[in-house]
Amino acid sequence: MPRIRWKAQLGAQDLAPLVATASASIVAIQAAIDAHQAFVPYNAGGAQQAVTTVNWPPQAPARYATTMQRHSEMVALAASTAAAPPPPIWDVNAAGVVVANNGHVITGANYVTNLPHCGYCTVMLWMLGLPLGLPTAGRYNFAINLEYSVPANVFNNVELLARLFNSNAGGNAALIRLKRMVNPFLQNPSAEWVLQIGAVFVSDAAVTPAAPPGALILDWTEAAGHPVDVNVQNFGRNTLLTTLWKIVYQGIYDNVS
Repeated sequence: MPRIRWKAQLGAQDLAPLVATASASIVAIQAAIDAHQAFVPYNAGGAQQAVTTVNWPPQAPARYATTMQRHSEMVALAASTAAAPPPPIWDVNAAGVVVANNGHVITGANYVTNLPHCGYCTVMLWMLGLPLGLPTAGRYNFAINLEYSVPANVFNNVELLARLFNSNAGGNAALIRLKRMVNPFLQNPSAEWVLQIGAVFVSDAAVTPAAPPGALILDWTEAAGHPVDVNVQNFGRNTLLTTLWKIVYQGIYDNVS
């Protein structure tokens, strides 16, 4: 009986089209950001430590500094959406957008960073719907290793990941794009299998409420944690989810300076 078969290893020739897709998406995302709010120079040197302040009355302002592993913007987001304690004020919803739990709009007065955002933070804040302070296309120190860190509720959000590959456009088109990004990791012909994401089944052409007759089904929750081996520097052996994020980071890295 046919079954899902993963490739033993991917090489540069397999990865290049995936990085090209991510890069084109990031270019479109950056263009949308720049049209909304022009980029400024990135001048946050290594000796400077950014601080992001979250103002959310009636709570007192909370300030979060950049750590060795995570920029202040993401430290603030992780703290503001953490399960407990204290109770979270915001949430990363199913669509991969940050929303306030009391229904209020999050504005620039509620979320403020004292230094310009790096190019990675700029893209991520835009994607998450958080206010931009000073957007840039600047490359931060660890970017060359594709080690940019986001909170778990961002990293695990499949809708956000799909939009990152689809110029921030969501819906079925983004899920189809994500399925196509997974194709090269499998030995099975792409038409032979569908990707199950929640209650829907994604082929290379459509999203349906039931799997096509005879199609092999790969559940995203299982696929995301599957180990894959990429014989390309800074990719290595990771889970599929980590590797797809590294492809996003490579797309950002290739379009920042």
